[in-house]
Amino acid sequence: MRCIGKGAESARMFCGIMNLPPPPTKFSKYNHILLQATRETCEHSMAEAVREAVDENDGKRDLAVAVDGSWQKCGFSSKNGLVTVTSVDTGKVIDVEVFSKHCICPNKTKHLQNCKRNFEGYSGKMEVAGALSIFQRSQSLYNVRYTKCLGDGDFKAFTSIVENKVYGDHCSVEKLECIGHVMKRMGTCLRRLKTKMRGQKLSDGKPLCGRNRLTEAEIDHLQANYGLAIRRNLSSVKDMQQAIWAIFLHKLSTDEKPQHGFCPSDTDTWCKFKRAELLGETYHHKNSLPVNVVEAMRPVFRDLANPELLKKCLHGGTQNPNESVNNVIWSRVPKKTFVQLEVLSLGTYDAVSSFNMGNVSKLEILRKMCIEPGDYTVQAMECLDKQRLLRAKYSCLQKTKEVRKEKRLKRKKEDDELLKNADDLEYGAGMF
Repeated sequence: MRCIGKGAESARMFCGIMNLPPPPTKFSKYNHILLQATRETCEHSMAEAVREAVDENDGKRDLAVAVDGSWQKCGFSSKNGLVTVTSVDTGKVIDVEVFSKHCICPNKTKHLQNCKRNFEGYSGKMEVAGALSIFQRSQSLYNVRYTKCLGDGDFKAFTSIVENKVYGDHCSVEKLECIGHVMKRMGTCLRRLKTKMRGQKLSDGKPLCGRNRLTEAEIDHLQANYGLAIRRNLSSVKDMQQAIWAIFLHKLSTDEKPQHGFCPSDTDTWCKFKRAELLGETYHHKNSLPVNVVEAMRPVFRDLANPELLKKCLHGGTQNPNESVNNVIWSRVPKKTFVQLEVLSLGTYDAVSSFNMGNVSKLEILRKMCIEPGDYTVQAMECLDKQRLLRAKYSCLQKTKEVRKEKRLKRKKEDDELLKNADDLEYGAGMF
C-alpha cells in the first residue's frame, strides 16, 4: 500500500470493498522487515548509480552532484524532511538522508534508546545537516568526492560544506548554479519591477504594464529566451552575455531602426528578423516594446548578464532530477498525512529504488524478504516500466514541448486580458 501512497486504513478499506478478510495483524509488526529489505535495495541502486557516474566521468572519482532539500510541510515548521543528492552527469540518486523531529517517548526530557527522532533544531537546517552528512561520508561509502555542488540560489548548505572542509585543505568544493533557477530569476526580477512600478508613469506618460507593454506573457517569453541564451552557449561566458543582450536589443528594434547585430543568424535562430533575412523575405516588427519599457528593464538584464553568475552555469545542469525524485517520494508519503520516521524512510527508499531502477526494484525487495515474485507480478512491473519510458519519450519530443509552450502562453495572455478588463476585484483580503 505504501507504493501507492496509502496506509493501513486504506488497506482495510480495500479488503472490505473486495469482500476480503481484514489484515490479521498490525502493519507495524512487518514494517521493520519491509524497511530493511527496501533499504538494502535502495543502497544497492545508489551504489550502482555512483558506479555509472564514475564511468560517465571517464573513471574520475571527483563527481559533480546536485543537492536539494524537501519538506513534508511548507515552511520551516515541518517535522519531517529529507535531502537528495543526484549525479549531474546521469541524473540518478546517489545518496539520501531522511530526518524527523517527531518524538513519541512518554518522557520528553528522558528519551528512550529507540527514540524515532533523529534531528533537533529548526526545520530549515535539515538541508544543511543532510548535505554535510552526505558529503562527509562520500569517501568512506563510495570512495568518491563531490567536488562540484549544484544548488539553487538560497542553497545555505554550501557554506557549511566549505567551512567544514569536508575533503581537507587541498580539495575545495566548487559551487554551481541550477540553470532552471537562474532562468526563473529573469521572471522574478521583472515581476518585482512591475510591482515596484505599479501606479507610476514612465517618461512617455504611460505605465510599465498594459497592452503591448510588459505583460505576463511577455515576461514568460523573455524568461524563456534568457534560458535559451544560457543553454545554447555553454562553451563561453562571452557568448552567453552576447546572447542575453541580443534579447534586450531585439525588443528595442523597429522597422526604422533594426538592432539585430547580436541575434543568432543560423537556421535554428529564434529571431524572426534573421530568419526572414535567410529566406530573402521582408520582416515587419510587430512585437517590439516601447523604448521606455525596455530601458526600465536594463538593470535587470545587467544583473543577470553578470560574468560571475554565468560562469557558474557553464556546466549546463539543473536540479530537475532532484525535483523529480522528490515528487516520487511525496507520492509514496503524501504531504497531507503526517507519518513517523519509519514510514517516511520506507517511502523514501522505495521511491529512490524505483527512480533509479524502475518498478522492477519491487521484485528485488520481495526477493530480499524471501518471497519469489509471481509471473503476473513480474509482467506487471516490466509493463509499467515500458509505459513510463514511452510517456517520457513522448514528453521529450520537440512538437510536444511546443504544444505545451503555446498552451502556457495562450493561458497567460487570456489572464492578462481578464485582469485588464476587470472593473473591480471580486475577492481580496479585508474586502468584506
